[in-house]
Amino acid sequence: MTVLAIFLLIIGTLLVLIGALLVLVGTFLITIGVALILIGAALIVAGTFMLIRRLLGGNRTRSHSW
Repeated sequence: MTVLAIFLLIIGTLLVLIGALLVLVGTFLITIGVALILIGAALIVAGTFMLIRRLLGGNRTRSHSW
C-alpha cells in the first residue's frame, strides 16, 4: 500500500508539473498571437493610410515613386 501511495504521489506531482508547463506554454502562445494580431493591425492601418493619402493626394510628382 505504501508503494502504491508513493507511486500515486509521484505520478500526481508529474501531472501537476506537466499541467503547469502546458499553461505556461499556452500563455506564451497567446502572447505571441496577440502580438501578431497587433502587428497585423498596425500594418493594415499603415497600408490604408498610404493608400488614402495616395488617392487623395492628387498627382504630385516626386523624385521617387513607391
